[in-house]
Amino acid sequence: MYGSYRSSYYPSYRYSYPSYGYGSSYYDRIYGNYSYGNYDSGGSDYGSSNYGSYDPYPYYSNYYYGYGRRRRNYWERDRDTYNSWRRNENTARTRTPSPETPPPPPQPEVPEEELVKELHVKDIDLHIKANTEKHRTADYDCTKDRKVDGKLEPAELVVRRGDTIKMTITFDKSPYSKEKNDLQLIFSIGKDPKPARGTKVEFKIDESGNQKFKPDKWGATLQDKTGNDITILVYIPANCIIGEWNFYVKTISEGKDKDGKDKTLSGTYKPKDDITILFNPWCKEDGVYMATENLLNEYICNENGAVWRGNHEQRGASAWNYGQFEEGILEICLHLVRSGFGPDKLRHMSNPVQVSRMIVKMVNASDDNGVIMGNWSGEYEGGTPPWKWAGSIKILKQWQKSGPVKFGQCWVFACVTTTVCRALGIPCRTVTNFASAHDTDETNSIEKYFSPDDEELEEYNADSIWNFHVWNEAWMARPDLEPYYPYGWQVIDATPQERSEGVYMCGPCPVAAIRKGDCSTKYDAGFIFSEVNADKVHWRVFPGDRAELIEILKDKIGKFISTKTPTGLQFKYKKHMSMAEKDDYAMERCLDLTMDYKPKEGTEAERESVMNAHRTARFPIIETYLGEEEIVKHVEFHLYHDNKAMIGSKMEIEFTAKNTGRNERKISYASIRVYAQSYTGYNGRMLLSRTFNGATLKPGEEKRFGAVLEPDDYLYYLLEQASVRIDAKANVDRAGDEEKQRARKEHVVRFRRPDLEVEGPEETKVGDTVRFKVTVINPLDRPLTNCSFSMESVGFEDLSEDVPTMDVPARGVHTEEFMLRAVKRKKYGAVYFSFDCKEIPDISGSTEIRINP
Repeated sequence: MYGSYRSSYYPSYRYSYPSYGYGSSYYDRIYGNYSYGNYDSGGSDYGSSNYGSYDPYPYYSNYYYGYGRRRRNYWERDRDTYNSWRRNENTARTRTPSPETPPPPPQPEVPEEELVKELHVKDIDLHIKANTEKHRTADYDCTKDRKVDGKLEPAELVVRRGDTIKMTITFDKSPYSKEKNDLQLIFSIGKDPKPARGTKVEFKIDESGNQKFKPDKWGATLQDKTGNDITILVYIPANCIIGEWNFYVKTISEGKDKDGKDKTLSGTYKPKDDITILFNPWCKEDGVYMATENLLNEYICNENGAVWRGNHEQRGASAWNYGQFEEGILEICLHLVRSGFGPDKLRHMSNPVQVSRMIVKMVNASDDNGVIMGNWSGEYEGGTPPWKWAGSIKILKQWQKSGPVKFGQCWVFACVTTTVCRALGIPCRTVTNFASAHDTDETNSIEKYFSPDDEELEEYNADSIWNFHVWNEAWMARPDLEPYYPYGWQVIDATPQERSEGVYMCGPCPVAAIRKGDCSTKYDAGFIFSEVNADKVHWRVFPGDRAELIEILKDKIGKFISTKTPTGLQFKYKKHMSMAEKDDYAMERCLDLTMDYKPKEGTEAERESVMNAHRTARFPIIETYLGEEEIVKHVEFHLYHDNKAMIGSKMEIEFTAKNTGRNERKISYASIRVYAQSYTGYNGRMLLSRTFNGATLKPGEEKRFGAVLEPDDYLYYLLEQASVRIDAKANVDRAGDEEKQRARKEHVVRFRRPDLEVEGPEETKVGDTVRFKVTVINPLDRPLTNCSFSMESVGFEDLSEDVPTMDVPARGVHTEEFMLRAVKRKKYGAVYFSFDCKEIPDISGSTEIRINP
């Protein structure tokens, strides 16, 4: 009676909550991944259970007896306890003694083959070569046996989520039996793994061999059984947390003991190595899925890249060594992101949106002990000048060893970000925006203020326009922005310019949202829009801080947004190229992204995008998008100069005025000034100033004002990137019905610098020592002093320190030879050299070399 009551009141069922993961349901996020066994109220089906999983709703027999006593009936097991309680009952009733219970009959001896025996795991073969080739991770240096600090390190398994991996388990005494044995896998990550956090999961191995895996669930199925070996397929869900996962194999054996009683034995085996799991852009269910294989060859697999610098009239490119597959880099990148989230928020490492945001936060060292300290002061004592870096490997390894690295600027931040993203499996590219605005007051326009006599008011001018700025695009899905921007390229930026949510980071923000001027989109859409498509607005300030709108320049910001064409190949100048040939080569390998960020300048669609940005600006200036009164200008002004002048040569400047009206016009004032300028728009020393007497122009007449900038005027006063800003101004008096004019032209010019010529063989073998010849040509009429070389490579043993070298005489040529040993097989090995001196910083060159086994 009691048994029927118990079975009806405590039905045989289990609760099963869905597992936590990126894109999961509410209960996934709240309760984590629980998987409970299938037990009957009258017995145990342990072979199909998930042993060790916590059960928040245990049925009665489990709760009362615990696991080890479930098979015994309640009354058989506790008759003595019940009678003892009855004997102690205070009652006057007369008891009739019960007859003595006869001893149980002797049990037959259990045959040896039926006795329960523990199943021992001897070894697990992770099939590293086959798994890494399948998962496209074989290029990681850690997946091969190698020497690290003189010690032989065995290969490690690196795989991508959303796919299966093969394992072979070997048992040492007896083979695996489907009837008597069960296996469970336990995966965990972090210091205190918990199912509720998504950092621990347990699941059994399906024995049918035909289990169909679900994209967001862990699973395993038996594939083959031979002797004492079984081969299984383990499925890693496409929303798995990335990182180094520990895993265990739990064996369960059921049978009888010598007395014929049911007995269960279990054991645990921990392999020596962890399994590193990364994002999988080849998997449709992963948030970083990219359908085009050729693009993945560039944005995941290419270790070599290029970054464009200069200005929109002079765009030059230099090679960069990303090195995402090099020894130790993957471990450093994972540690970087993991340390940013902390141990309690590792679940966010399943979400590429949050991971990319954390990457840009941690690449700069402004708020945390991130990788790179920014410095735009021009003083780099105690660190490395930004232009001397040729790749990401030295930077990341130095950070791992001693903390934040000194120093970097925008292209260094961006190139290191590319390395980290590609290493973790997020498609990423380095992007340069020329004439890039920096909006400091969230008006979504760039304001510049002048005094009544047309002098710049530096105390008012917080906004700036950089000659160029480098950021990144990362490819991922945005389920938080559906249905408007479900997937695509997202801008991320590690350069510490403005704070986002209280810290220096920027993005991810969809490029498609920037094109529409949808500045309410997270993250940081307004700031990024201003960089590429804000209007430049000039104001004149009168006493009492009264401001008058002078003009709105609608096409001065966001020029030639550039990245490397996705060929999957190295960016490499050919030997003995002229400067013009190098320019042509760089432009051929440049992909112009400008139309992705904004419609064509001046079109109705482009103006609508700007208006959308003004409507959604945090602090809009109404007069800006109402527009200025159109003034017909009857005198045309132009500014001319040489855009390809080599450093050390003179520059001729010409400012012209042409009268296109009906009346004679008088130019009451004209001037040309030249300033040294940093690439961030900061004006340094005035290098040249020429003021011209007034001139009268008849209708159709043209007047030329000229000046010459000599080497002695600028050579020792140039700032980084060797840029100068040319300002030309003129005032035209009113004549008849033609209004007075104020003309201003601003051009930024970058002096050309020589490149290093790097010569070496086309191929070599691992272990061979290779001779490289590096040549620098001095274009100046004075020696280059305080000279040194530095280098970084893919596949070679790098120089640990800078190599000082002799001064290079005026107009002279200097060649240095370097002997480097090839240490790793590389299809596209490369060496990157940089040359530094007091007179001309930032001279670099590289060459490609194949390294055979």
